[in-house]
Amino acid sequence: MPEARIRCPKCDWEPDGKPRWACSVCKTRWNTFETKGQCPACGKIYTETSCSSSGGGCGESSPHSDWYEYYTEPIKSKNEGASIWFWKNKNQSPITETDKQWIESELIWLTEVIDSFYFKSLSTITPDNEELKRHFKGSEEDAHFILEKLTSIMNIDAWEIQLMFYSEKPTSFSEGITATPAAGLKQRWDSTLGKYVDKGFGNKEIWIELEQISDPVSLIATLASELAALKLTNEYGLEEQDKLLADLTVVVFGLGIFMGNAYFKFAQWHGNTHHGWRMQKRGGLPEMLIAYSMAWLAYYRNEDVAWKQYLNKTMKKYFEKCYTYIEKNKDKIAWS
Repeated sequence: MPEARIRCPKCDWEPDGKPRWACSVCKTRWNTFETKGQCPACGKIYTETSCSSSGGGCGESSPHSDWYEYYTEPIKSKNEGASIWFWKNKNQSPITETDKQWIESELIWLTEVIDSFYFKSLSTITPDNEELKRHFKGSEEDAHFILEKLTSIMNIDAWEIQLMFYSEKPTSFSEGITATPAAGLKQRWDSTLGKYVDKGFGNKEIWIELEQISDPVSLIATLASELAALKLTNEYGLEEQDKLLADLTVVVFGLGIFMGNAYFKFAQWHGNTHHGWRMQKRGGLPEMLIAYSMAWLAYYRNEDVAWKQYLNKTMKKYFEKCYTYIEKNKDKIAWS
């Protein structure tokens, strides 16, 4: 049986060996990883394991088997008998070869269509950027402010774009906001967070889920992705919308921190008698591929990557793995 690293598959938190799990049947507390999810007192088997929020984790549940990250073959080091875990092997790509080739080929294509000099002049934008500073109140005006700033950053003519709102559930709207119920839009988007719709005759709409206006990071990521879809079809000649390429284009224009940090979010809620966690998964380009794209661009543009401090814990870990791999394997990377 191969050895395994144990970590939360959602936030990468690693158990500290303490008895942080309690059996719902007999109330016994134990370290669930000592018994592979089986209560040592009553024998109940748990197929789902919650990440310990009290221990610094996210509080989300995942299949117990997903907590184990196995390596395949030990790699001998200079010290005889020693082995290196695969996720510490700087010569092994942190993403699949297929994904690596797709990212690099699409980035090279974007270099050509955007203009190589302009492409290289772009850089990563941080959340404290002066252009994006605003006291957000969760209003429609906040969304229009972000739209205006993003069209400037992405060099898009905004005059023909109309910003629209929809709601996935009954919501108390603030004054001045009108939201169309999601069911009334007849499945016109393939995301639960936003959709770009070209109605022809210069009439372009970007629809966003209303609750996002209270979350600036998610709002920026969603609006940027829909604007990128517009740019790809209107300026770069794509005949069909490509969600993954749109997200990659957002990263190219320096908004990778927002895209990565918005991919997965969890928050705790409290009621009168109950409390729990809620999760939102944005979808689109996966976190690890966002991280690899950011690392490729940072190396290509010779950026100071001190901005990685703004990435959430998971994204920062992914980015560092990807950047280290690129640094150590420059000859294996496609640059042109």
